[in-house]
Amino acid sequence: LKDLKGMLNAGGPCLSVYMSLSNAPANQGAKANALEWKETLGALEEKLERYGKAGRELVASVRDWESIIQDQEPQGRAIAVFRAPDVFCATWLDEPVKSRAEIGPHFYVRPLLPELVRDKAFYVLAISQKNMRMLRCTGRSADEIELPNATPKSFDAYMNTERPDHVQDNGASAGPSSGSSKGIMFSTNTNHDDRDEYLSHFFRQIDRGVNEALHGKTEPLVLVGVEYELPLYREVNTYPHLAKEAVQGAPNSLKSGEMHARALDAILRCYEDKLEEALAQYNHKVGGGATNRLKDVVRAAHEGRVLTLLVSDSLEQTGVFDESTYNVKSRESEAPESEDLLNDAAVQTILHAGQVFVVPNGKMPNGAPLAAIFRY
Repeated sequence: LKDLKGMLNAGGPCLSVYMSLSNAPANQGAKANALEWKETLGALEEKLERYGKAGRELVASVRDWESIIQDQEPQGRAIAVFRAPDVFCATWLDEPVKSRAEIGPHFYVRPLLPELVRDKAFYVLAISQKNMRMLRCTGRSADEIELPNATPKSFDAYMNTERPDHVQDNGASAGPSSGSSKGIMFSTNTNHDDRDEYLSHFFRQIDRGVNEALHGKTEPLVLVGVEYELPLYREVNTYPHLAKEAVQGAPNSLKSGEMHARALDAILRCYEDKLEEALAQYNHKVGGGATNRLKDVVRAAHEGRVLTLLVSDSLEQTGVFDESTYNVKSRESEAPESEDLLNDAAVQTILHAGQVFVVPNGKMPNGAPLAAIFRY
């Protein structure tokens, strides 16, 4: 979103092109992609009339598919290309999109939003008494990163080098007993309590290493571990971006790729939790500090008053926003000057540091295409 915010300040006209990539073998796939790219750009002909020479030059600068990919192997299932007089950016997308080309005063970002508003990168901390590990993950990769050298890699290594000062080997002992049990040592602390305390101190050492390794980072950290150890770690955690959702299971027993896949599911659940919180907040404030009236939302977005924007994942509403009068005119037709007002609201919300959620249409308030919670 930080990269996008800078890009959205670009002067128009702005060309945005989205295309899903062929999954055919290399040569066939390359030919299919080149043909699809040509057809996608060709759909712009009518809209180009409004932008004249400037618009045609933009399209001409991205017409050659080979010059876009520059012999790169696809790193996703779709591609998005953004072109303006001072911008030329291409990015791979994890999920397929509907092939589409748009030209307007701002970049068309709605197909990009599902990947931008969810955490695209995150960390995984595999809690294992035998082998503590941390990984940096994306939707397609999981790479182990080194914890600081002083961080113990196993519980045994920690116990052999450092024990909590106030915990003794036998706990608080009452000494040898008398009678028939003579010679048996009784402890006022159970072995289980001792072990939990040792683990807590061990996890504090891990937490220090995690914070040192992730200093200045804002990506979420997903815990993977057995059920009884997860709350022990959460009690001592000080990393501010620890994910609420976790993966239950011994990391060393998860098959290759399974831990990554389940961590991705945890990240998705975190997003869904945030979405439910936003919807609940909207329902609490609707009528005063929130609305789903399209014209009011678009106008408020331009004024910087939208704190949280809820956008349908499927509906569109074309129209025109007049920046000189702040009037919004909704139009069903595909007039050259029309644009998707939902995209316009999303762009303005991002530019004014608001939060955007892409919402399944069935969950949108009253089935509206967009809704907003206002700052004031």
